[in-house]
Formats: sequence, structure tokens, C-alpha cells
Amino acid sequence: MTLAQELLSVALSYQAGGCYVDAWARDDDVLRRLTEARPASRVTWYGKGPGDFPAQVRLGVPAFEEAASALRAWADITRCYVLWHDMTWPAVPELGLDPEYKYAELEVACHSHDIHCEEWTAEHTVFVHARPGHDDRAAWLAARVGARVVGPAEFGW
Repeated sequence: MTLAQELLSVALSYQAGGCYVDAWARDDDVLRRLTEARPASRVTWYGKGPGDFPAQVRLGVPAFEEAASALRAWADITRCYVLWHDMTWPAVPELGLDPEYKYAELEVACHSHDIHCEEWTAEHTVFVHARPGHDDRAAWLAARVGARVVGPAEFGW
């Protein structure tokens, strides 16, 4: 979350309320634990209806601190992620890149190395979402906060 906060400080703009925390529940126990940890969360069923798993559990968060707290609580239960989506990456004139709003997002995936949190890992991963083909933007942003890109570009949403 520290790296995410540093990257958000580089963003041209972001709306603190343009953020949510997501997790998947694949059984009753995980669903109960997620919703007890954050009672304001919303459940969307992806089976035939309520009780037919999997279920997506989502929590809109108004501030960075609440996102961090929710992520810590849910990461103890299952794979999850926090996504900031109402933001703008700055222009990078030396790379020929204009400010980016449409594809600008920042994600922290807990216990996963992929944006959809499909496979469990012990580590957490920070993803910089940018316009397809603008991989240099991610490296530029990482350099601004003393970090570096450690993996290949990944196809997103």
C-alpha cells in the first residue's frame, strides 16, 4: 500500500472516492467472513442466484486509509484487490505520451500476481494500468517513486 500511495501522489489527479476493494467468495464461510469484516460490502452472485457461488464482494471506499484497512482485513481471508479508477496519469513529453484518463488505474492485488486474483501467491502485486502499447508509462511512473517494473505487460479489463 505504501507503493500505491506513492504512485497516487504522482498521478495528475485522482478521486479518493473512485476506489473499491473486491474479493471473490467461493463458499459460505468465506462470504460470511468477508461481509462480517466489512458489513457495508455489496454481494453480487455469479451463479443462478443467491447462494449459488461464486459471489463477488465489493466495498466502495472513500479514502486511502479505509482502502488499506479493508484490504488488510480481506487479505487475511482470501485473495482480493483494491482498484483506483477515477484518476489521470500525467503527460510524459519525453516519451510522447499525453495525460491519460481513460485507461488510468492503479491496483494492488493481495496474494496474487495477476489482476484478476485467480491464483494464490504469498506476495502482493502493484499494477499500473495504462493505455495498451504505453508500457513505457508504467516504467516512468515506477521510476518516479524509486521502483521498477518487474514483470511483462498483462492484458487487462
